[in-house]
Amino acid sequence: MAWVQILDKDHLSVKFDDKDDSALIEVNDGGISPNYVTIRLDEQEVDELIEALQRIKQSMQ
Repeated sequence: MAWVQILDKDHLSVKFDDKDDSALIEVNDGGISPNYVTIRLDEQEVDELIEALQRIKQSMQ
């Protein structure tokens, strides 16, 4: 499994798993001993997430 780092912020990390052709989204609560949640998305789920985020962005403008 080879992960390619796409985005790395304080509480958010997005990686591409080129072995499984999936996206990994990792979120942490940023505490002293942070708790992590990792979500694995396939291509269709990535498309659905992008569409949802675009709708949210349009609503924010």
